[in-house]
Amino acid sequence: MQALTQRIRVLAAQALVAAGALAAFDAAAAPVFTVNPNANGGVLTNNGGSFEATAINGFSSNRIVNTTGTNYTANGYIVFNGFSLNSVPVSTALSRVNLDYGLYATFSQTFNCSGILAPGVKCQPTSLTLDLYGDPGNDNTYQVASVGADPTVTKAGAQVLLASANVVYEGEGGLSEQGGAYQNVNMNWLMTAEGKNYFAAPIPFYSASFAAFNNTSQGLSCDVANCVGAKIVAITSEAGILDFNGKRVPEPGALALLGIGLMGLIAARRKSLI
Repeated sequence: MQALTQRIRVLAAQALVAAGALAAFDAAAAPVFTVNPNANGGVLTNNGGSFEATAINGFSSNRIVNTTGTNYTANGYIVFNGFSLNSVPVSTALSRVNLDYGLYATFSQTFNCSGILAPGVKCQPTSLTLDLYGDPGNDNTYQVASVGADPTVTKAGAQVLLASANVVYEGEGGLSEQGGAYQNVNMNWLMTAEGKNYFAAPIPFYSASFAAFNNTSQGLSCDVANCVGAKIVAITSEAGILDFNGKRVPEPGALALLGIGLMGLIAARRKSLI
């Protein structure tokens, strides 16, 4: 279990750097919001401070399974490892994410694709449910997806539900020609009472959110060779961002730039282990 947690932390560190590329790409259109991590009686932390951000950075694991025809379902999680303001990381001394508490989401989706999944096949999200949680103590553990099993979150104690989404407005996903996967989705954003304290401004808060995640072939496995005609796709890690009140769907080619950045990170890490 300790090794699994350490692996998650390594992936988180890599994803944070890679997500910066996407944050920079999208920063001009992302509105500012304010976070107060000390809210709610300090259930998450008493050590942070209020700060402004334009995006939440993180990485995701999910498993996509064919149901009927060209319809697929996906179950997964997102671990958020930090905030950024116009592509500049917010200090963890303020946010305290991954220090005093964890920040993560679990989600389920359905898709309708233009064909059976393969590189170049595009999919449209048809439904989405997502819940954003705070993990007091930052002591949950995460198991990445495999071809045979969905990813899991093992909760160490009581969690703080901050926000939910249950409507997808538009989006696109699929397997990229570069050998990875991508997804961009616009959805609604509904906060709990605790979430309204954590996301302190603006008031009222944004009612829509935007998420974009991408990975390379190193984080992808399928039930068939080269993922051509795949009925099951397991994504172990894809990096990306979540921001608010923007109905923007960047082209997959732009997200491929993030994939190239991830490849460089993986190569650099392998070199450092030699």
